[in-house]
Amino acid sequence: MLLGPRVHIRTPDDALWRSAFPGGLGASAFSCPAFQRLSHQLEPEWQLRMLVVDDLEQHLPVLGRRDRFGRWQLRVVPTGYDVMPIERARLGQAELDLWMRALCTPRITHFIWWLPSWHVQGLRIEPQQHLTSGVEVGLHETYVIRLDGTAEAHLERSVSSTMRRYVRRNDKAGVTVVARPDAAQVEAYVEIYERSFRENAWVGEPFPRHFFHVVANEFGRGGELAVVLHEGRVIGGGVLMYDHASMHYFQGAIDRTVKDVNPHVALYWYALQTAEARGLAHVDLGGINDGNEGLARFKTSWGAEATPSPMLTFRSGARFALDAARARMPPLPWRRARPESMP
Repeated sequence: MLLGPRVHIRTPDDALWRSAFPGGLGASAFSCPAFQRLSHQLEPEWQLRMLVVDDLEQHLPVLGRRDRFGRWQLRVVPTGYDVMPIERARLGQAELDLWMRALCTPRITHFIWWLPSWHVQGLRIEPQQHLTSGVEVGLHETYVIRLDGTAEAHLERSVSSTMRRYVRRNDKAGVTVVARPDAAQVEAYVEIYERSFRENAWVGEPFPRHFFHVVANEFGRGGELAVVLHEGRVIGGGVLMYDHASMHYFQGAIDRTVKDVNPHVALYWYALQTAEARGLAHVDLGGINDGNEGLARFKTSWGAEATPSPMLTFRSGARFALDAARARMPPLPWRRARPESMP
């Protein structure tokens, strides 16, 4: 191909997903049709699209929108979490290079792709020379537990004595975690979530009530809303999403008026046990807002390590597009180096 591999921007095909993954869960729940539709509802000005590249049988779900010249802005959904091509759980070097060459085209003005650290181990993520002016490689820090062995073994070996004591205290107090909450329990969690969002000044916009009901009822093995109960009352909860290798915890919120038990501890302990039951190697606890050292200490007390995950950002410009096209083209026959003796 004269100008390199071509990326095709298509309407998503739910039938393709169902045929590839009849059990409902593919490489990542974040790339499943239900989550894509939810993301579209949150930002209706973006369109659901599926990317396919020449010579690859992989598909990458994105949100996209066109500018007034018909060019595309694209971003992987959601921008902060693990979304992989649905046909595979991990990229190879040649595949990553092919994706980047295909995406860096004048047709696409902007593209963001987060890659979890365990998917790029051993890969070169630096852009090729002719992409340097258009692709930036940044790092987003997230806290990841590497689960080697059982959850109980990790608790005893890698979790602080304070957290272990809180786990035992929760058990004695009858604290439980419900993986499939009913509608009333979801509503009770949403009230805690919305209050926490306001009081703690979380970054961004809160997820709507509808989002949590869909996660609780429509994601099957791909994700769940786990709520914490004490004496029949909802005192916290969080969203857990799954892919082939990992669990991702986010949107966790607790009732801070509760003092005699520890809802966050119950959620983390449940996450570890569920990861073990699914045979997952990583529990991704997410990042923290700048300056929130207390939350950082809480996550590291569970044996989580601050782990950089790369973010690839592509921005196109007229000069970059011309330079990239020239770099991809074979040298023309009349473009031969002149002898040094010639003027």
